[in-house]
Amino acid sequence: MPITNQDKLRLLKDLLENQAAENYMTTDEAEQIKRLLSSLTDDPSLQPIVTQTLSMIQEKHQLNHEPFQQNDVEQWLNALTLE
Repeated sequence: MPITNQDKLRLLKDLLENQAAENYMTTDEAEQIKRLLSSLTDDPSLQPIVTQTLSMIQEKHQLNHEPFQQNDVEQWLNALTLE
């Protein structure tokens, strides 16, 4: 059974919440985030705020392999919760 985009968004939110709580991201988590972002950004059915948020996460992720900043993660989670 394929994973829906809603499932992917939930997984992405879980990964972001975990990273924010621990201020740490494993290589596997970083790769999973990369795959999720790649898959989700191609979906035209997502709301514009979600697409914009995914683009921001993707940009930060490509530029930096350290854990995301706490305030960035909180903003992203708020935007993704609106979907």
